[in-house]
Amino acid sequence: MTVAIHSTNNQNHLKSYILFVCIGLAAGIITRLTDFFPYNNLWSLSSIATLYGFWMVTVTLVIYFSVSNINAAINVFVYLMGMNVSFYLLKYILGFFTPRFYEEEFQWNLFILYSAFALVCSAISYVLYYWNKENRISSFLYALPISVLAAETLAVGIYLYNHHTFLFQLIFDLISLILIGSWFYQKANNKLMYIATIGAMTLIGYLLGYHPFL
Repeated sequence: MTVAIHSTNNQNHLKSYILFVCIGLAAGIITRLTDFFPYNNLWSLSSIATLYGFWMVTVTLVIYFSVSNINAAINVFVYLMGMNVSFYLLKYILGFFTPRFYEEEFQWNLFILYSAFALVCSAISYVLYYWNKENRISSFLYALPISVLAAETLAVGIYLYNHHTFLFQLIFDLISLILIGSWFYQKANNKLMYIATIGAMTLIGYLLGYHPFL
């Protein structure tokens, strides 16, 4: 009986890994294709591939819908690696057909960099999954990805005001912040800690991560 349950769990985990690889491949293709849109106009649709909001939202959802710490870590890793592969491979392929994407060789330096980034995110995901345990730190963990998203929303809003671009990114970040932020607020067992963490970490994230580049 125990062996059968273990085998079923392994099969379910394998299915989730395959699913998130496929989702990652699709996400990489879609975000790469946004490069066909102008980057410096008001909407700047291609900003979805260069800023962090889209990655933060999707990785947060991958973690939430995983079933264990290890499962979350692996799901996030295969998702980001799938995205990484399709994102840079598609650029290399498109380079044969349009000068806009032409590179003399595959961008191994960026591919390796973001592969390492995927490993880091995988390790962070292992820790963040503890928000599902409803323990003392779950409210703090729920607030962390929301804080990063809030910091980017603030920074993009200021950038839009000063440079009249990134409107699409601001709308995406703001809607995601409201929806996921309110959802996680309902899940948090310590509302005060959740709100206080978002306030403090948003300010820190903005000052350290975004303000120097504005």
